[in-house]
Amino acid sequence: MLKEERHYHILDKIILDGKVLSADLSIELNVSEDTIRRDLNELSDKELIKKVHGGALPIDSNNLSYGERSNFNLEEKNIIAKKAVNLIKSGQVIIMSGSTTNLQLAKIIPADINATIYTYSLPIALQLTEHPSIEIIFIGGKLHKSAQVTVGLDVVSSISELRADLCFMGIGGINVLNGMTEPDWEVSHIKKCMISASDKVIALCTQNKVNETKRYTVAPINKIDTLVTDKDPNDLIFKDFKEKGVKIL
Repeated sequence: MLKEERHYHILDKIILDGKVLSADLSIELNVSEDTIRRDLNELSDKELIKKVHGGALPIDSNNLSYGERSNFNLEEKNIIAKKAVNLIKSGQVIIMSGSTTNLQLAKIIPADINATIYTYSLPIALQLTEHPSIEIIFIGGKLHKSAQVTVGLDVVSSISELRADLCFMGIGGINVLNGMTEPDWEVSHIKKCMISASDKVIALCTQNKVNETKRYTVAPINKIDTLVTDKDPNDLIFKDFKEKGVKIL
């Protein structure tokens, strides 16, 4: 395995499990612990992880670039995208948030789908330009450089005037008690407007965000129609969600 591949594996695992141990990584990747220590030192020097004795802990992924975040849990995001794409039908009006999972979804929308997609995400808008029959409406505003999304009053005002069939929403965290939450206040406000403007809300969520809570509330759990994850929908972790009427895919 190449060094870059090891680094992506380490970053994926640390985000999913909340920590990594050097000894375990040595066995998993079939390399020496000295090699793992060098890998961890390099990732720590780039401020992608927090190195500790015997392993490493995560640094808040919101401090990373969009490109770096897009490589976290890529396999899981692709699983979610393949489930979510079946909800898209021709003729729909759709709003997509700026999540990296939504980017994977945008990549696999079938060519014969004819729909209108609103987004304030620059990478998603650019990705959709490759689709032959999607009408793309990019919602302009102040550019949040690290997230590559537009934010501010212009975005809120534009979304509040829309009426969409579906809203595909990446999330910072979700649980039954606190609902959907985000670490960024501006993003949380935009997502509130997205929910108000949409007939159905589809939350896309890798398993590490289930039962997580971030600083700012977006919406109570009863505002979410469907939760699409990479886990088995019958997993007991979703029992409380189902009891609140959330459909799990």
